[in-house]
Amino acid sequence: MKILRTWDGAAAASELHGGTVTIGNFDGVHMGHLQVLAETRGHAMTVGGPAIAVTFEPHPRAVLYPAEEPRRLCHLHERLAGLANAGMDGALLLHFTRELAAWPAEAFVRRLHASLKFRHIHAGYDFAFGHGREGDAELLRRLGEELGFTVTVAEAFMMHGAVVSSSRIRSAIEAADFALAAELLGRPYAISGHVGKGDARGRKLGFPTANLNVKKLAHPPIGIYAVWAEYGGERHPAAAYFGYRPTFAGRTLMLETHVLDDNPDLYKRRLRVEFVQRIREDRAFTGPEDLARQIARDCDAARRILGRG
Repeated sequence: MKILRTWDGAAAASELHGGTVTIGNFDGVHMGHLQVLAETRGHAMTVGGPAIAVTFEPHPRAVLYPAEEPRRLCHLHERLAGLANAGMDGALLLHFTRELAAWPAEAFVRRLHASLKFRHIHAGYDFAFGHGREGDAELLRRLGEELGFTVTVAEAFMMHGAVVSSSRIRSAIEAADFALAAELLGRPYAISGHVGKGDARGRKLGFPTANLNVKKLAHPPIGIYAVWAEYGGERHPAAAYFGYRPTFAGRTLMLETHVLDDNPDLYKRRLRVEFVQRIREDRAFTGPEDLARQIARDCDAARRILGRG
């Protein structure tokens, strides 16, 4: 999948012209998104051109309403990978600013069409865009008659009696309902990233951990979890701590993962932590020895949950 980051870059990418586009945030690239993307790919085949996803970074609410910025379901590189895996030929990643938000919807569509010369646009069921969210399917159809493109609108994608949405998945994650989150995502819920430097407290306790930055990501309640740790193309049973380390008066939210059957040096390596089940809540202990004994019990619990005990 070719990634375009500017209007000029899109205009110059002639191999991505004349196809079908769809527009959205695509946070999490969940089952609802996958349905829209599959339909976009089908429309692209009908018109004989590429399938293009138009998306934005940062999230529009982060720019317009910073206090209401939603926690993300995945990092940007994961979103782009999800779009590629869904069969998109290209992605136009536009930098979202207050200036872009102020564009009238009609001006945005005209600029998009001038850049990509698309022949069809496939909109989500709740599609609205442009200043004041004034752009809708009716506007698209009117402009399509003038500019020479057709328009379709996707149906809402339902599971278990409700629409699949990023906000619904966030709620499932925040309730530690990983089974529901996995159904709605179309894959197990996980947090991934490059392992950062810790303070080695886990290693001193006999349980070395790999630490991931969870800033701005949706996450489950603080506590201890049975997880799968994936690195180097392999999955390993693990126990993860998610919290502020109250025993040591910590103030930073951390995801610390202890691999049960390996002792890898994962610093700066990519790690994917797949959540399976919550073991217990977080709490403070009287000291390191008391904490170490509890960690050993938590690891035993994780082994049993993961079928390795």
